[in-house]
Amino acid sequence: MPADPSFRDLHQQLGKETIRAVVGSFYDRIREHPTLGGYFAEVRNWDELKARIGHFWWIDLGGERYREDVYNPHAVHRHLQIPPDLIDDWLALFAQNLKDHLPREAANAWLQRATKMAEWIRIDLQQHQQ
Repeated sequence: MPADPSFRDLHQQLGKETIRAVVGSFYDRIREHPTLGGYFAEVRNWDELKARIGHFWWIDLGGERYREDVYNPHAVHRHLQIPPDLIDDWLALFAQNLKDHLPREAANAWLQRATKMAEWIRIDLQQHQQ
């Protein structure tokens, strides 16, 4: 693996199953998280949530669409009424999950992308609080 892989190449390096496993593990952790878990209490079908978000990350990391549905992280986080300051908790948990499952270079590349996405979501949440 190159020292600084592009996040758009990660789908090829990791494959669908690894991306799904990383996403699945993250949402298993989020359910138990002291500050984030409560915001996900309304989720009724965790397998479907993991499948949708696994597909979202697959596409974001450069893969081709294989599901018809579209996941909009901004709308979902607004709907869940997650306070903008909890994006830091989300990102810390996501970072640890990546480090626990992936080689360092791949974890860092994915985390760079997730960090940018987290900042966009934070800004969106702040704008919709006003």
